[in-house]
Amino acid sequence: MPSSTKLTKAGGQLVFSGFFFAYFTCFGLVLPFMPYWMVSRGLDAEEAALILSSAFVSKVFFGLGVGVLADATGHKKRWILALSVLAFLGFSVFLQFETFWPMLLTWFIVGALQTSHIPMVDGLAIAATRLGKLNYSKARLWGSVAFIISSTLSGLYITAFTIEAYPQLLLVLAAIVIVFSLSLPDIRPQAKTNRKLAFIELFKLPGFVVIVAAGSLLQASHGALYTIGTLHWIKAGISESVIGLLWAQGVAAEVVLFAIGMWLILKVGVKGLLWMAVIAAVVRWLTLGFSTDVAVLFIVQLLHAFTFAATHLAINQYITQKVPDQLTASAQTLYDSLALGAFMGISMTIAGSLYEHISGQVFWVMALISLFAGIVLRRYAHLI
Repeated sequence: MPSSTKLTKAGGQLVFSGFFFAYFTCFGLVLPFMPYWMVSRGLDAEEAALILSSAFVSKVFFGLGVGVLADATGHKKRWILALSVLAFLGFSVFLQFETFWPMLLTWFIVGALQTSHIPMVDGLAIAATRLGKLNYSKARLWGSVAFIISSTLSGLYITAFTIEAYPQLLLVLAAIVIVFSLSLPDIRPQAKTNRKLAFIELFKLPGFVVIVAAGSLLQASHGALYTIGTLHWIKAGISESVIGLLWAQGVAAEVVLFAIGMWLILKVGVKGLLWMAVIAAVVRWLTLGFSTDVAVLFIVQLLHAFTFAATHLAINQYITQKVPDQLTASAQTLYDSLALGAFMGISMTIAGSLYEHISGQVFWVMALISLFAGIVLRRYAHLI
């Protein structure tokens, strides 16, 4: 449990890389295969989408509240550890249910707990980066490596042992996240916020609203992929093991982008990264709406490097450059609550509802959402 004074750069790289690896090993099981597990319990695709999207709505309030409290108290590490423990306990309860309403009400809380880790850890990572103790993009790429390994092996595991083996594996991986939470440094800002609503100051920062709006739309455009992607591909006759590889393919490209992240930021800046994300997203979602050919899917999944990773790096770079230490958790959780909360919840609900009627063409709606992000950038990029 190193403090900022005891933490070395090598130590910072190790503990943050370790946490990202542990967390995304767990997430690499949840994201691709949770909808499949719910359908195996007797739910349909629309019900599974509603359950998953409920957590993205609840985290709007939950995630932001935790971020504000973390900045107010200065104890980011304690909140990360608490989230890890509560997520494990929540999974234990959720996996006991097999009908729609109990699963919806439970996931409304559990999903918010599980997805609130990363903005909190990113806030802590930004503090370590400013102290010269961390290269963020190189640490974060280990999360992507973990997702590749996890989604690939999980697909093979479920193919071999059937979806009935899913709950036990999920609980083991969630427990490992708790262990790695303990290793994170206890870095606290020199100045604490002196007002409970100090996060409102974020809206006075130049370009903050533009960054949040564009980033939220780009992340929300993944809603169809996260909700019905696996189900759509299974319906097209693609095996679970190949689907695991498809998810891994996208994140493999993400690893490459994170590896060259600092170089890319220096070359194109925050606005350049966001424009890359817009163009890639439009191409990606249009293509997925046209085709379920495996060869095409493997190629287009490479665009995840831009639709997700470039967006993520752009937001983190902006916060690193513009947001004061005592407001980083609030900035991260506010963005996350909108991008992977309200906007994503709406996107996933739309995707689940429309899929029954227009099948894979629901991805074209995601392309339209990406175009809206481009309109925001075109009109207000000068503010960033």
